[in-house]
Amino acid sequence: MIAGQSNATLSYICCSVTRTYGTGAIPQGLNEDVPEAVSTDPTSLGIDVVTDLFATARYHWRFPADGFVVPTTFTQELGAFYASIATRNCPASVVVRLKDAVLANSIIYANVSETPKIVYETHRPNDRGAVSTVSSDAISTADPERFANSAWKNLFIGSAGSSNYGHWLVDDLPRLKAIDALAQVDPRPVRVLIHSHGSAIDDIRIQSIRMMLGEAVHIDLLTPDIPYHFDELFYATPVSQHPVQKSPIAIDHAAREIVSRALAERPAPDGQTLLFVTRSSRYGRTLANEEAIRNLVERYGFTTVNPEGMSFAEQVRLFAGAQVVIGQMGAAMTNTLFCRPTTTLIYLAPSGWIEPFYWDLSVVRGQYYRVLFGDVSDPSVAPHRSDFSIDPDALETAITLL
Repeated sequence: MIAGQSNATLSYICCSVTRTYGTGAIPQGLNEDVPEAVSTDPTSLGIDVVTDLFATARYHWRFPADGFVVPTTFTQELGAFYASIATRNCPASVVVRLKDAVLANSIIYANVSETPKIVYETHRPNDRGAVSTVSSDAISTADPERFANSAWKNLFIGSAGSSNYGHWLVDDLPRLKAIDALAQVDPRPVRVLIHSHGSAIDDIRIQSIRMMLGEAVHIDLLTPDIPYHFDELFYATPVSQHPVQKSPIAIDHAAREIVSRALAERPAPDGQTLLFVTRSSRYGRTLANEEAIRNLVERYGFTTVNPEGMSFAEQVRLFAGAQVVIGQMGAAMTNTLFCRPTTTLIYLAPSGWIEPFYWDLSVVRGQYYRVLFGDVSDPSVAPHRSDFSIDPDALETAITLL
C-alpha cells in the first residue's frame, strides 16, 4: 500500500469541512496544522457523506453566582478564565463511508493504497497526546481479511478517550444513533466496531451499546494497535471536543434514549434521591477525609454509592432518580448525564485543578452546578494527581442552602 512512506509525510483530510463546520469555517487546529485538508476534496480520496447525524449547535455557559461554594483567589481567576471561553460552537456530526481505509489506535487512514491521509476527526490536536499513529509498514500490512465480507456494514465507534468511562459516555455513546441513520439508506446488517481496553471497561461499554441498540446488536472488539484494512468503513464524526465542547443535541439524544430504556426495564430505586458518590482509591485523587465527609452527608439523608462494580443499567437508574448529587470529579460523576435537568450537583475537587468538563456537562444538561475545592495533600504534583481534603463546615453550609 504505502511501503517506504514515513508518517512524517502523511497529511490530514477532513471528512467534510463545509458539511460539518459550515461554509468557510475551519475547525480548531486544522488551518494551522494541516491547511491542505481544507483544499483537498475528500470524495477524491474515497470519503463520502452518507447522511447527517446531529445538526450544528451553539450554547453559552452561565456560571451561577454561587457556583463556587467557597470563593478564593483561585476561584476568582478560574471564573475569569471560564468566562473567556463561555460560548461554544459545536460542529455538525455526519456519517461517512470510507473506501480503502485502515483503522488502528482509534485513528483512521484514508485512501491507503494510493494517496494515504490521516482522517483529521480521529486525530485532532486535543487527541494527539492520547493516541499515536502507527508506522507506514504496519498500515501497508494491515489485516485485509477479517472485515472483507461485504454483506455487513462496518461502523467504527471510538475516539482517543474510549478507554475512560466518562469519555465513552460523552464522546462515543451518542454516535450510536448512526445505526438508525444508516438503516435508512442501506439495509445490510451492521457490525459495531470498538477497541478493547480491558475487561472491566469493555463490559460496561458493551452493556451500554446493548442498552441503546438492543441485545441482538453485533459487536466486534478490536485490538487497538493492530491495523485492520477495510474496503468500506463507516464512521460518525465527533460530537464533542474535550474538555469544553459537547453537542447539546447529541448528549440529549443519548440521555433520553438510555434513561427511557433503563427505566422501562425497572423503575429508579426509591429513597435514593440524595447521592454521595465515592471514588476508588486505586484511581488516585483520593478524598483524604472521606470518612468525615461521608458521615456528614449521611446525617443529611444522602446515600453513599460507589458506581464501580454496578451494571450500566444500575448506574443509569441510580442517577436518573437523583435530586442532588455530591461527588468527586472523576469518570463516575459523568453519570450525571442521566440526571434530570434542574438536578443540583456539588462537585468536590482539589484546589488548583482547572477542569471545565463537568461544568460544561451540567450546562448542556440544564443542571445546577456547584463546586467545592479542597486543600491538596501533595503540592509537588499536579492538583488533579494529588489527594485532597474538603472542609466539612463548608460542605455542610452548602447542603443547608439547598
